[in-house]
Parts: sequence; C-alpha cells; structure tokens
Amino acid sequence: MIRLVLPCLSTLLLLPGAAAGIQNFTVRDGASITAIISSHELTRVTVAGSQRLEKVWAPAGTLWVQPDEAQGDIFIKPVAGAPATMSFFVRDGAGGTYTIIAQQRDVPSETILLNPELPARQANPHQTRRQAFSYVREIKRLMLAMALGRETTGFTKDTLDVPVPLWQETSIVHTSTYTGSRFIGQVYEIENLTSQPLTFHEQEFLAFIPDTRAVALRHFTLPAGTSTSLYIVRDNAMRIEP
Repeated sequence: MIRLVLPCLSTLLLLPGAAAGIQNFTVRDGASITAIISSHELTRVTVAGSQRLEKVWAPAGTLWVQPDEAQGDIFIKPVAGAPATMSFFVRDGAGGTYTIIAQQRDVPSETILLNPELPARQANPHQTRRQAFSYVREIKRLMLAMALGRETTGFTKDTLDVPVPLWQETSIVHTSTYTGSRFIGQVYEIENLTSQPLTFHEQEFLAFIPDTRAVALRHFTLPAGTSTSLYIVRDNAMRIEP
C-alpha cells in the first residue's frame, strides 16, 4: 500500500494539476474550488474534522447524489450526457457554503476533502479566556512593580525626571518607565501646588496617554503641598505581533 501511495504524492508535487486520489482544499464561506471527479465512478466529498455536509445543490441532469447520513459525506457521479465541467454547491454544519467546479476525468474514484478555515468569531473560547487572564495578570504584575518601585521580569526600568505641564494647580513629573514587549508602564508624581485640597479621579487620566489600558492613583485627595503617585499602563505601539 505504501509503495502505491508514494508515487501518487510525487506526481502531485511535480504536477499540481494532476489528480491523486485525495484532493485537499482549504476553504472559507463563499469560496470556489476546482476539483477533479471521476467520469464513471463515485467521487466522495467530505469535510475535515467533526463537521458534516448537510446540504448539496446541483443543476438537474448533471449529478447523481447519494448522502451518507452516518458519516456526513456525500457521494456523487455524473449522469449520462452531463457536461465535462459543471458546478454545484455544498453546505457544512457550521453554515459555510462552498462552490465546487467539477471537471470530469477518466480516473478512478476520487475524494474531495474540504478544510474550512476557522473564523475569528469561532475562536476557541478556552484559548480566549486564557489570553484574557494572561493580559490582566501581566497588567497587575506591572502595576505592583511600579507601586513598589521594583524591577520585574520582562520589563526594562528607566528612571526619568521629565516635567509634564498639564494643570496650573499641579506639578506633574514623569519619574520612571517600564518597557515590555506588550505593555509600557509609566509612573508620575503629582504635587498639589495650591492652598486647597485637590481631588482626582482615575478616569481623568484615561485620555492622558494614548492606548491606555489601566490607571491607578495612590491617593485620590491631596491636601495642600502634598503629592501622590500615578501609575499608567499602555500598549507598546512598537510590539511585534506573534
């Protein structure tokens, strides 16, 4: 059996248009493919994985169609007098509909294997939750490191002394930056320059830096002449996506 399969694979690699028993296609909803079908024997159409074919449409007088209810496959065969090239549609259990342009050839039985692409909306929910958990955990770890003034794995800490003129009532100084592959953490010192208490809200700083993901204040109310720390985590715009 192996000696029979290997020559077929070699032929397929050297001659991309040649039929080799199993024709494998990656498809998405609405896609069209061109496949070889046997002119005198059955051709099987199937979907990879756990999906099933649930519907087939073919012009009258072109194809004999036999569904395999148990496996979710369909078997087709051209009827006498059918054109050499014809089109039909199939739909899988996920709702994807594909156009198959079938070309008759004097070959043994064929298998057409459809591999539907996974739409973004059907991404693995467990993977999505893991990514969200990792996202929040990294932000919390960075916030803690900034609050303690410590370095943390995956981030480079730089000490700064950069005034930020924002409000006349305050002195704001950018004191340190933590740079990582996904996030950048920034620490600011805010001093109340007035003779009255000042009250801040974290929401005030959401638009302070573009692409901000998290904001934290050490103290919300500043008596006259006192200061507090502001911690901001934002996206690293220079990050490289995997």
